[in-house]
Amino acid sequence: MVMISRPLVEQLIVQLDRSAHFCENARGMTEVDLRADFHATEPTEFYAGASGYARATMRDVLQSLESHLS
Repeated sequence: MVMISRPLVEQLIVQLDRSAHFCENARGMTEVDLRADFHATEPTEFYAGASGYARATMRDVLQSLESHLS
């Protein structure tokens, strides 16, 4: 059995939920986006940004879980 603090578990749940939300709501970049000033747009609105955020979240969760096995 591995003991993980409740605050850490709650933090991981929030991170994973936010990451899932970004992935579920991401969209492809259109020609209009490319011509417009999309730099003001939240990067996670698009597939690439949502994917990057999800990858970073998964790495953070993985590292947090692995640190409790040592």
